[in-house]
Amino acid sequence: MKLQSLKKKKKGFTLLELLVVLAILAILIAIAIPVYKNQKEKAAITAHNANVRVLETAVESYRQDTGNFPGKIEDLNGNYIKTVPKVPASENVKLKGKSYSIGSDGKISPAEIHNDNETDKTHNDNGTDKATNK
Repeated sequence: MKLQSLKKKKKGFTLLELLVVLAILAILIAIAIPVYKNQKEKAAITAHNANVRVLETAVESYRQDTGNFPGKIEDLNGNYIKTVPKVPASENVKLKGKSYSIGSDGKISPAEIHNDNETDKTHNDNGTDKATNK
C-alpha cells in the first residue's frame, strides 16, 4: 500500500530537471541577444549607405538637368527624390548629425559612422563598403 501511494505522489519535475532547462534557456538567450544587436547595427549601416547612394544618384540627375550641383540637399525634393532620407541610428552605431548635406563639388557629406564594436563599415566613393578596424 505504501508503494502505491509513493508512486501517485510523484507527479511533476524535479528541481534538477528545472535547473537544467533554465540553464539551457539562459545559454540560448546569451547567444541570441548579441546576434540580434549585430543585425540591428548592420541594418542601420546598410540603410545609411543606401541613403547615400540614393542622394548621390539624385545629385547627379540634378547636375545633368541644370548643369550645376544643388546648393542644398533640400533642392532635390520633388523632381529628384520624394523626401530627403533621415540618418538611421542604432544603439551601438553612433552617427554624427541627423541629416545629410551636400558640398560645392556635389559630394554627399553623410553623417560619419562610429561603431562601438571593433569594425566600422563606411561607404566608399565607388559605391562599395569597406571595413576598417579601430
